[in-house]
Amino acid sequence: MPTSLPIALVDDNPLVCASLDSLIRSAGMTTRTFSGGKALLDFAGLAEIACVITDLNMPGMNGLALQTELLARGHHTPIIFMTAFPTQEAQQRALSAGAIAFLTKPISPQILLQTLEQTLDQGLA
Repeated sequence: MPTSLPIALVDDNPLVCASLDSLIRSAGMTTRTFSGGKALLDFAGLAEIACVITDLNMPGMNGLALQTELLARGHHTPIIFMTAFPTQEAQQRALSAGAIAFLTKPISPQILLQTLEQTLDQGLA
């Protein structure tokens, strides 16, 4: 596995975070969970995050706003979006701003891990 840097998991649903945390750790990667975009932005180790996996729809700051703020702060960390309510507009905005993937919930564990591993292997993180 290509990195020991943490994968940031951003979702307001603690069950989703716990599930993703378990999946990604089982693949030998390190994770950090965050209840929302602001929590990630306030994290002192933000510059050390290898990749962000974020929900699109969250109270307060949604995933697109988080992506915009990360870029505005000079963090070009790879982002994988996930959502139960995909729209073409949101997908287009996320991908055109540099997102690695835009996945629909329920997320296929195999597809998520494959996307994450490809991102890390290609040195995008």
